[in-house]
Amino acid sequence: MYNEYFGFKEAPFSIAPDPRYLYMTAQHREALAHLVYGLNSEGGCILLTGEVGTGKTTICRCLLEQIPDQANVALVLNPKVSEIELLETICDELNISYPDQDNSVKTYTDRIYQFLIESNRKNDKTVLIIDEAQNLSSKVLEQLRLLTNLETNQRKLLQIIILGQPELLDILARTEMRQLAQRITARFHLQPLTGNEVKAYVSHRLAVAGQNIQLFPENSIKLLYKLSDGVPRLINILCDRALLGAYVESQYAVHPPIIKKAANEVFGELKNVEKQHKNRQWLYPIAALSGITVFAIALFLYLTLAPVNDISNDINSNEQLAEIQNQELPVTIDESSSNDLLSSASDLAEDPAEDDLALDETQDTGNSPAEAVPDLTTENITEADTEVVYDNIETILNDKKSDQISAYQALFRAWDKNYNNKIITTACKQAKEFSLRCLHKQGNLNSLKAHNRPAVLALINSQGDMRYITITSIQDDLATVFSNNIEHTIKLGDLDQHWYGQFILLWRKPDNYSSAITPGDSGNIVNWLNNQFVDEQFANTNNAYDETLVEKVKTFQSQHGLAADGIVGPVTIIHLNTKSGLSVPTLRIQS
Repeated sequence: MYNEYFGFKEAPFSIAPDPRYLYMTAQHREALAHLVYGLNSEGGCILLTGEVGTGKTTICRCLLEQIPDQANVALVLNPKVSEIELLETICDELNISYPDQDNSVKTYTDRIYQFLIESNRKNDKTVLIIDEAQNLSSKVLEQLRLLTNLETNQRKLLQIIILGQPELLDILARTEMRQLAQRITARFHLQPLTGNEVKAYVSHRLAVAGQNIQLFPENSIKLLYKLSDGVPRLINILCDRALLGAYVESQYAVHPPIIKKAANEVFGELKNVEKQHKNRQWLYPIAALSGITVFAIALFLYLTLAPVNDISNDINSNEQLAEIQNQELPVTIDESSSNDLLSSASDLAEDPAEDDLALDETQDTGNSPAEAVPDLTTENITEADTEVVYDNIETILNDKKSDQISAYQALFRAWDKNYNNKIITTACKQAKEFSLRCLHKQGNLNSLKAHNRPAVLALINSQGDMRYITITSIQDDLATVFSNNIEHTIKLGDLDQHWYGQFILLWRKPDNYSSAITPGDSGNIVNWLNNQFVDEQFANTNNAYDETLVEKVKTFQSQHGLAADGIVGPVTIIHLNTKSGLSVPTLRIQS
């Protein structure tokens, strides 16, 4: 109802678990890293817990985007089932046939095992996802454990992902559940968002929906945090209702009175909640005073009754403790496991859209913290040892002039063009005048490097404000960016901390190109496609996009890490332009 009024492409605060709207806080990145690490391990169980509405299902959807297309996925959304019903649901999800009646646990298990053996022979991964697992009975949990026993000599055949509320942790802590608990190879518990994260979360969802104006003032954000306790689902419900209220009142900003009214409609009478909170506040000083009193009495009795030699012993012990605390303790860091997690985390935001890329990120492995650092003197310091000077990204992102207009100006300059129109929405229209097109993507540093074009990035600073920069080159772990038309050198790691995957780049379209080139097409655009392989091993003289040319394109796509589907869209054209040596700006990536 209010989408057109505020300029949204779609509702920004839907409670559907859409991975595009996932705001990747530090803990969400870590959660995904743990889950991907567990998924890439050989079988076992992965556990993700969190309070209601903290984003467990959404993170799971993001995790599913990391699973290869040929993987088999069984999703159990209703865990209030018996052992037989669980096995039957798994068979249904995996399209495993079974007799219509009189089936035992063994019947289903045998069918599942045969399916897993065949999938393993094809190198297909099979994943079972159980949502709301806190509702599983002990017998069903035991059946899950038995399913993890399906294995070959080399690997487990079934990967199980378990999602649940905090009560699930209490269940798994029981003695009778210890065998299942020991099968869990990766686990993470999601916490609610902090106050600053709530502001960034709201900004992120508004931006994804197509609106970069801050519709929620600072005092409204603080009230949102107070009312929701940082739970994303509650934030979504409140914001959705508040936007509707602003629309009804013909307001273009959501002020606290509107949010309070929305909270009354969603949660009931807000005043009752606030009154209960205030009624509890008088207990806090009494509790603190009681604790101090008890401590003082205990200390008095101890000093009065304790023998002198005991006190001297305590003093000696305290002196020994001080000596121990001043000693340097050896530190041991498991680099292999931490690097695995970091590598996984960097690949998590990869966009599954058409023509997107699937590349492995090269890790930058430095010296272990436990290794000795060589003594540097003025005699052995060379020019290569001089530390590269880079700019503080926080300072850059605090510049309110780092807006879309200046970012587009820098992007157009990278193509030797001028962007003069200050109406933001016409940037892509203006690009068409130069035979250029905009490409909006959601990815990570890996996919940005793979596209190898200057791009506008949407970043969020520590205060939750949206800022825009243009990245023009990458060298090692540093990047050259433009903010407010000023050139800066920043660390890629710092950039990644404030970037949540959104970027826009320009690409040059061939003449006569209007849409993706698909098998069966003909005409001048197919002639252009043929010309890309002239004097190459893929040369083709046909003027139709026939099977021969399709196979050549698929081979090219495969060699460049693209989806080998034979469909020539923007990303394939970008790689063809790079290969042909066409005069286009690149990120000039150097290692």
